[in-house]
Amino acid sequence: MGIALITKDYENTVGKQRMPVIVEFYASWCPKCGMMYPVVERIASRYQGKWIFYKIDIDISKEIAEYIGIEIVPTFVVYRDGKICGYTTGVLPEETLEERIREMLRK
Repeated sequence: MGIALITKDYENTVGKQRMPVIVEFYASWCPKCGMMYPVVERIASRYQGKWIFYKIDIDISKEIAEYIGIEIVPTFVVYRDGKICGYTTGVLPEETLEERIREMLRK
């Protein structure tokens, strides 16, 4: 599938992509994160080759979550040209998450 797990080298992994990047910060113990799993999988599948999706477990990669300032999971951070162009949090319907990502990328 088109979603990779990041555990280190965050800035190089995300910052050097030519395509937009969506990073989901999640936790394995978070039921809301589990609810978003199939939603993110479907969106990633539709946008394969156009957007790059990554996941970061905040318990495994605490330093990355702290660096970005993640306080709530799930949080979706959207990057364009290596820079954050927006984020959204919580459980969202598929259409809403997709539209929010598109809006952030239009800014």
